[in-house]
Amino acid sequence: MSTWFNSVDIYCERIDPSFWAEPINAFSNLSFIVAGYFLWRRKCHRSGLLAILIIFIGLCSFCFHTYANRLTGLLDVLAIALYLVVFAFLIPKQWPRSSILIQLGSVLLLVISIAFVQLLLSHLKLASPWLPPGIYLGAWLVLIIYTLITQYTNQSAARFLWLAVFVFPLSLLTRQLDLPMCELIGGTHWLWHLFNGLTLYLTAYALCIRPGSKSNGL
Repeated sequence: MSTWFNSVDIYCERIDPSFWAEPINAFSNLSFIVAGYFLWRRKCHRSGLLAILIIFIGLCSFCFHTYANRLTGLLDVLAIALYLVVFAFLIPKQWPRSSILIQLGSVLLLVISIAFVQLLLSHLKLASPWLPPGIYLGAWLVLIIYTLITQYTNQSAARFLWLAVFVFPLSLLTRQLDLPMCELIGGTHWLWHLFNGLTLYLTAYALCIRPGSKSNGL
């Protein structure tokens, strides 16, 4: 059990196990707090829950970049996974003839995609260790599917999903370059937080746009 509290060092910025060893990585989690705040202000039919989940991601990530251990790392991943599951459950509400079975099927699609990509990457990691975790690539692939379906049922919402589809690979790139580019340009993980906060805001905002309504912008 004690190993859960052992300090971990997996980011460029961290040079010792102290609380403020990653100040930029820690403070860049404000991106999630800001995204959650502006989403809360939208006062749409789902903004409250999604805003709380995004802020929760920011808080868990802050804990991980201050108290850097396996337990806070697990909380960080679980917070992201929770948002993904809730988003997958709610996105069919933007489609016609949505039902609880379709919503559960959407969640199952997410789980299958992540599991499949993770299994595939496990065979490629030895040759290409720079590849990102399956949870992120799998979620991105499913986001593309959700966006394509939404494009034909709710074009106003689809515009924001498409933005998320294109922003997230840039976000993921900054995450993967943190250690490889460490000595050359310094850590880039803080950019992952900024871009990811934007990605989550875009996906959540898309859920605020009811089918048949027009968006009034960000």
